[in-house]
Parts: sequence; C-alpha cells; structure tokens
Amino acid sequence: MMTTHSRIPLSPFHSIEIAESLSHLVSQPREKDFSVRTISRKTAPDGRELVRMELVIAGRQTRSAFTRAEQYPLHFLKSYHPWSFHGDPQVEFDNHQVAAEILGIPGPIGCDASSIRASFLPGVPLSRLSPFTDVEPPERCLGIAEETPLPSLIGLWKVAEELFGQLEKLHARGFFHRDMELHNAIVSLAPLQVFLIDFESAERSFRGDEEERNALRFKDLAEVLRLAVYVQSGLGRQQGALAEAAEAALPKLFRNANTFAARLDAADRRTIG
Repeated sequence: MMTTHSRIPLSPFHSIEIAESLSHLVSQPREKDFSVRTISRKTAPDGRELVRMELVIAGRQTRSAFTRAEQYPLHFLKSYHPWSFHGDPQVEFDNHQVAAEILGIPGPIGCDASSIRASFLPGVPLSRLSPFTDVEPPERCLGIAEETPLPSLIGLWKVAEELFGQLEKLHARGFFHRDMELHNAIVSLAPLQVFLIDFESAERSFRGDEEERNALRFKDLAEVLRLAVYVQSGLGRQQGALAEAAEAALPKLFRNANTFAARLDAADRRTIG
C-alpha cells in the first residue's frame, strides 16, 4: 500500500512533505507538542540530560501561545532542563529576531523560560560539507584540497562567499554572532541558501571601541577565512572581498603563515599551467 504525504510550510522559504500518519497532528493537534524526532541531546558527565533539540509538531497549547507556531506547526524546539545552567531564551529569541530582520532569514517562533523555538531549516551544517573540518594540523588541509574535486571546491567557495557576506552585513549593523563555527551555518540545497543559526551568545548592539570591534569581527570570521584559504589552495587565488580578507589574515590564522602563502602561489601556477 502506497503511503500518502501532505505538504506543509517550514518557513517563508521551505515546505516539506510529511506522511499521512502525521498530517492529522497538523490539522487536529494534540493538547501538547508531538515529538517527531530528537535531533541531538547534551548530557552532563553523570548522564543527566541538559539540553534536548528536537523536531516537533506544535500542540494546541503551543499554538495558542505563539502565533508563528500556528503558521509553522512543524518546527525546531531547543529545551533546557531545570538543573542546567543556560542563558536566557528571551535573549536568544531577541538576538535571532534582529539577525532575521537584517539578513532576511526566517525569524524565531517563540520562547519561554526554558525553551526556544525556530523554523526547521532543511539542510546540512557547513561543517559536514567541508572536507577540512576537525583536520589537524592545519597543514594537512593543503593535501586534502589538492585531492578534492574541483566542483566540490567551487561549491564550497560559493557557500563561503555567501556566509562571509552575511557576517559582514551583520557586523555593519553592530551585530556579532560570537559563536561562529561552521556547524552554525546551515546550507539548504533547494534552493541553495546559507542560514546562520544559534544566536545564544550574540551581541546585537555593539558599542565598543574600534580595537574591540576588530577583535569580535575576526573571531566571527576566522572559520570562514580558514575555509577560504584551504579552498583556494586547491582552486588558486580567487577575487573579491573574501579572498582579500583571507590573505590579509594569514598571519593571524596560521602559525606557519608562509606555508599557506606559498601553497596559494603554487595553486596559482598550477591553475595557469
């Protein structure tokens, strides 16, 4: 017997088909949320659960509390348990809302004292797409770049440029992510888009001096600049703001900056040849 599916919206950009066995929970919700899938959990050393991240279908209580939950009933829920030390979900909600307004990305859905809800973004963390993630020492990434197919490197470069542009747009408004690891950038494939997530630690209205601003900017950009160096060590030097920023930051990014500069030179010669 063929399983039928229903399509529901996830965000202004995405929709998804869900099995008929779950679709009735969208049109006729239960009193409380229905957990579709646990995405991840964080536990204490003694095994106690501290944070749970899951995909839920909003129940009547949630839809009554949050208007956006009625519009996007299938969404992401991050719950902090009472014994965990965590930041204020309202702060994370407000940070996310400001970032959404600046970047035009889906905004948060709601929050309470121990949880925050956001649109579920169908995609893959950039950390999983990059062959350079968690590779040590960094010099090993140069060999990986030579072995990575050119189409993959080209795709990574386009994604890195998009991520760099979004961060620069935030910085121009005094907004700093402050936890900018590649796993906090989601690459959605249909259509191809990059979305920043996890604004728990963000600074949304920075008013410090220029030195402090530059330090925060570099912290936000460091991972995408490293990725840009690795990709160009396979593609050769590219043009544009990301390429220029990555090369200028070589001494701050790598202990052996000359090794990476020399590899960029070699990649240029190989490309020309």
